[in-house]
Amino acid sequence: MQKNVIYLLSFCLLFSCREHNSPTVVMKDDHENSKKFDSVISHYHEEIGKKYHIAEYGFDVECIYSKEDLTKLVQEMLALGKFKPQSIKDSHDIPQQQYLTIITLQGKSYEFRTSTKGDYVDLETVFPTLEAITKDLTPGFEYNFSNLDGGQIAFLIYARSSDLVNAVNEGYPCSLNSGKWDWKDQWQWGLYSNIELKEIPDLAGLRINYHKTLQELYNKGYKVPNLTLPRIYIDDLFKKSTIDIIIDGNPSTTSSNDITGKQIRCFWDGWGVALAYTLIKYYDGQPSLYNKKEKNTINISQAGYLKKAEAAFGNRQ
Repeated sequence: MQKNVIYLLSFCLLFSCREHNSPTVVMKDDHENSKKFDSVISHYHEEIGKKYHIAEYGFDVECIYSKEDLTKLVQEMLALGKFKPQSIKDSHDIPQQQYLTIITLQGKSYEFRTSTKGDYVDLETVFPTLEAITKDLTPGFEYNFSNLDGGQIAFLIYARSSDLVNAVNEGYPCSLNSGKWDWKDQWQWGLYSNIELKEIPDLAGLRINYHKTLQELYNKGYKVPNLTLPRIYIDDLFKKSTIDIIIDGNPSTTSSNDITGKQIRCFWDGWGVALAYTLIKYYDGQPSLYNKKEKNTINISQAGYLKKAEAAFGNRQ
């Protein structure tokens, strides 16, 4: 969750600083794919959120100008979960350069802090306290964030944990641990997978086969994310001639894979290696490896690549 919170803050700040006439990456068809993505995510957020009674609170991440502002934000966050503090105190911790809000719930104190160095709320320090409250007082429920793009508006949510899992499985845009890939040193940094194809596949069909690949690997015991199809979004979203893979509506999980002619250069993260695996298995793709650092190409057979990828995926314990 911490990584998701860090990303959310960065994403909101990025959009809060963007002017309408600022340079942006070139989207295909006058941003139509980006608009389509936003529309799909917005629909899932609203309709599935209603179905599973997911409460939400949208707030401006650049809202902290005094200790009273932090206290007001904390009160509104707590109200989302229907928590009613018995007492509230706020102060300015000058040595730590932080605003401080202390609340009491059911006889226990909880402390919220955020930096005084900027006007943004430090979700990295605030959110763990919300998690501690639900763990202590409502263990079957949780706070999280919707991945709906609100610019500098973040969408805090509160829901029954089991309902949130079901909602995400149906496409609700929220990052859960099940959508994360434990991918660190399994694959060499900078080692692209170049896949030559007879034709670049239709992305709608590729999405289905990509999901099949993950399911097949998971069912065989490999350590890959166990996802439902609605959690996977594939399109050339950010620029022309790419295959972008987005999980749970969260652009921070994006794997960008470049198309040149009839070749797809797959990124070296888990999502990209799984894409190369899919292209070999379902589209008879012919693989080679390209080392970005050494700038050389390494030939490898289809069977050799699949074996190398499976070794990188590893087995679940």
